Amino acid sequence: MSVTQERRAARSTDPRVRPARKDRAVWLYVIPVVAVFLFVFVGPLLFTAWTALHETTYYQIKDFSGLKSFTKLFTDKDLPKQIGTTLVFSLGALAIALPLGFVSAVVLNKIIRFKRTVRSLFLLPWLMSQATVGTLWLWFLNPNYGPGTAITKALGFGPTDVFSSPGSALVAVTLITAWWSYPQAMVLFLGALQTVPMELYESLRVDGGNAWQGFVNITLPFLRNTIVSVVVVLMMLYVQMVTIILVTTRGGPLGGTETLSMRVFNKTFQNFDLSGASATAILLFAINIALTLVAIRFRRKDTL
Repeated sequence: MSVTQERRAARSTDPRVRPARKDRAVWLYVIPVVAVFLFVFVGPLLFTAWTALHETTYYQIKDFSGLKSFTKLFTDKDLPKQIGTTLVFSLGALAIALPLGFVSAVVLNKIIRFKRTVRSLFLLPWLMSQATVGTLWLWFLNPNYGPGTAITKALGFGPTDVFSSPGSALVAVTLITAWWSYPQAMVLFLGALQTVPMELYESLRVDGGNAWQGFVNITLPFLRNTIVSVVVVLMMLYVQMVTIILVTTRGGPLGGTETLSMRVFNKTFQNFDLSGASATAILLFAINIALTLVAIRFRRKDTL
């Protein structure tokens, strides 16, 4: 064997060489993930912050303006109303979707026959795009030819245009959003329910416990973290909701359904105010961060 071959053999068996090769192999997997994260998340966030600190004309970024766009945002007389609309819309949809998703998960967890078919039916709203859902309900609730109008007439009520007044429009959009999003809560609850040991329920029955005691003492403790996660996921979804509102009401009538996310849309595509839209987007980002921190705090308390 030549000297060169001996050196190569020594390198291949040297324990110090193998970790170095493994480290390089690990970085080959890590670098693409980091690059995608920077491109998809960090890049747009930095661009949004940069835009919020500059004057904009249409879609052109001009002179540095500091915190001017944030000052205009927090002194805007419409902001309190938009924040209130966002809260009513988000909490209202959550109050419907959360229990509906939980009850649906409990029902699906009990079903034995035709399980796949029934699950598909429950998941149907979530499988449709938001644009499709908005268009479907806009047609259903049309005061002239919608099936909803035919039903109200059959019940002895006259045709009603639910999207004609700010209050009823907000209720309608909230109900539509809850109907579309409850399967997401259902899926998360169903996955958590299937991890609960059945032996606990059997032990409770042996001790003379009933179904309500099983729910309070077994099911709820196991689902506590899941409930927090579902609340945060749905709230973040509702706070950023645009498409369903855009298709059904466009933020109207009279701004009755204009949430903060719709404000971002209108500032961007109607007023061409990129700096104002970016400032509002930063506010939405801060709200999402706050929701995430609340979820982390609750989960830490539960694990202590």
